[in-house]
Amino acid sequence: MPLEKEKTVLTQTVRIRELYADDTVVALNAALLERGVEIEQIISVLTVPGQAMGRPIPPQFRVLYRSI
Repeated sequence: MPLEKEKTVLTQTVRIRELYADDTVVALNAALLERGVEIEQIISVLTVPGQAMGRPIPPQFRVLYRSI
C-alpha cells in the first residue's frame, strides 16, 4: 500500500512585525490595541533592558506578531 503525502499550499503571505512598548502592562495593552493586534497573532513578548549610559532608554517590551 503506497503512503499518501499531504500537500501544503500557502496562499497567503504572513509577515512578522514587531513593536516596542513601555515596560508596563497598561502600555503594552494600549500599543496592541492601537495596532489592532489580536492574541492569536502574537508570537512572543520579550523584555528589553534599559540603557543608562550614553542615550538613556527606559526598559521596554518587544512584541513579535504576525501581520495578516
